[in-house]
Amino acid sequence: MPKLSPDVYKGLLIGLIAITVNTIVLKAAPLFHITAENGGLLKLILLHTRDYFSPGMLLYFKTTLSWLLFHYLTGFSMVLIYLYIFEPVLPGKGWLKGSLFSLFPWLINGLIVLPLLGQGMLGIHQLSNAGITYFFIANLLFGWVLGLLYERAIKK
Repeated sequence: MPKLSPDVYKGLLIGLIAITVNTIVLKAAPLFHITAENGGLLKLILLHTRDYFSPGMLLYFKTTLSWLLFHYLTGFSMVLIYLYIFEPVLPGKGWLKGSLFSLFPWLINGLIVLPLLGQGMLGIHQLSNAGITYFFIANLLFGWVLGLLYERAIKK
């Protein structure tokens, strides 16, 4: 197994913080009477793999615990993509790099995942404008926290 650099370990720890901020913001949406996300990627994967799971296992995938596990695993994938691909080439300070990077997962979701689920571009058939904006802000906060804290951590 390849050895990870200390910067990658720092990035993953910072990613944990950024994913947690994103998770809290997304889970807080109902407090504002906003539907901002619905686990689109997990739904898309299950749509194409449900024949491989028992009915009981499919019920497990609909739990909050399953959503959180999937959300964090997807988030860590995004962190690694940021660290290895985007961070080295994006311009500006860390907060700007992270903010620009946040467009990547948001656009994947809005232009690929949600349309494949029949929800339209950016989820327009299922989400309100407030929900689309709220989801954008949750992604922006993820990227902003990731970029800002990572830059600070690697400068030390």
